[in-house]
Amino acid sequence: MPVSQNKIWKFLASVKLTIWLLSFIAILSAIGTFIPQNEDAAVYIDAYGRLGYEVLSKTGLNHVYSAWWFILFLILFSLNLAVCLLSRFSLKRLSLGSSIAHLSVLVILLGALMGIVYGQKGFIQIMEGQEVSVFQNQRSETVNLGFTIRLDDFIYSQHVDPKEGILVYPCQDGDTCSIENPIAKIPADIATESEIPGTGFKVKVLSYQPDFIMDTATKQASSRSNLPKNPAVELELKDESGKFKTFWVFAHFPDMHRAKDAKFRFVYNWAERRPKDFISKVTILKGSKVVLAQDIRVNKPLSFGGYHFFQSSYDKDKLKWSGLQVAKDPGVPVVYAGFVMLMAGLMVIFYVNPLIRSTPR
Repeated sequence: MPVSQNKIWKFLASVKLTIWLLSFIAILSAIGTFIPQNEDAAVYIDAYGRLGYEVLSKTGLNHVYSAWWFILFLILFSLNLAVCLLSRFSLKRLSLGSSIAHLSVLVILLGALMGIVYGQKGFIQIMEGQEVSVFQNQRSETVNLGFTIRLDDFIYSQHVDPKEGILVYPCQDGDTCSIENPIAKIPADIATESEIPGTGFKVKVLSYQPDFIMDTATKQASSRSNLPKNPAVELELKDESGKFKTFWVFAHFPDMHRAKDAKFRFVYNWAERRPKDFISKVTILKGSKVVLAQDIRVNKPLSFGGYHFFQSSYDKDKLKWSGLQVAKDPGVPVVYAGFVMLMAGLMVIFYVNPLIRSTPR
């Protein structure tokens, strides 16, 4: 009996099977879109309750794309597509483009399956100076990178809102200062020196502390956290002769530490600051040998040894650690090859075949 007459072959070559499999895959993909995937248990318990979390966990709906039943549907669809392709494959000139296009979809599916089965995804939380060579993947397995990544420095910067600034009010004597109509607004940008018009004085912002605290022993100012609980700026006030003095101005306590003989009253108008950039300066080592040093930024990952490291989070409170997303997908080159084949097949269908048909014989 010919293979094409075999019941299993006819079942796998069925167009109805293709429609059903595509429908199931589409429904499962939609579920994976609406339900957060690969999150911590606390996220699901908070959103759906403990019972809901247990249902999601046991059914695999919280990790749809790596669940065995989703992989099974992809394998069945790949077999269905392969059998359909073999049943209708032709090397005739006018059928070649269609065959290449159909084969490309099979190659893309193969690449996707390789990524699901052999791909690795995880998260690394790394402190400055710390070296890491392993991570936990999406299946809670410990994966050895085969090299070491070290965080040399973590750099964080913020956008300063144009509304933020230091208002300057004139004082007639130490105790009488205007509280209306400021004579100047000094930008809150660090190291920016600005002149107070008509006075000969200049003001420079030396530093900014979002949560000001001072060590009573050393008199050194620092920040307890990166949260704006007590914003303060250190100012340098310089007169025409070059003499200067430094002092702190507080957003929540405008009159704190104001000198009695001050010629000006400074009011710090603080505005909500947004992250501008956060950069992980890392080094890749093999043994004790440095093989690569690179900055990891948002939308600028580091790639090494088949792994990709993305800047994904950081310690928003004290800026003590950086969070790197780790990913390895061996199926990506196969998927790219499939898309190249698809474009080639479509070129043959829409451009080469019409030329062949229009060529006089």
